[in-house]
Amino acid sequence: MQRLIKSAAKVSAASVIACALAFMGATSANAQPKGMPEGYIGVGLGFNDASSGVGLNGRISFPRAKVSLRGSLYGGCDGDCALFIPTVTYDLPVAKNTNIYLGAGYATVSTSSGDYLGSEGVLQAGAETGLGKKFTIYGDGTFAEGGSLFKVGLGYRL
Repeated sequence: MQRLIKSAAKVSAASVIACALAFMGATSANAQPKGMPEGYIGVGLGFNDASSGVGLNGRISFPRAKVSLRGSLYGGCDGDCALFIPTVTYDLPVAKNTNIYLGAGYATVSTSSGDYLGSEGVLQAGAETGLGKKFTIYGDGTFAEGGSLFKVGLGYRL
């Protein structure tokens, strides 16, 4: 029961972050939602229950389908392992240059020497909004049975 309450609190926190980021990009109440069609590559900070670290994030967008492929690569385990998280997300445009997204994928952990430590399915929820013509800010929560990872970052639009 305690684990369920903890997971619900994390999902709620991620939802609040996602909504705040999404509405930061809204220009007016009458603006037509167009979303952010470009992909990007970015640098972000990741936080989980035990540590924090810097990582790389990317997005390849398929705007007509409202789907994106996303990937994250973060260090962890006190510098001795790497976490790779590819996901497929559904992107919902909420304002000009602003999306919220939900998706699923998996997380794979390996040591710095290349030894495989395991993988597990994940769910992801987040938001992204454009800053000018070439940059974007993003934030999301990635949730798995083994723990959660919250990320925020700055991306360069491709």
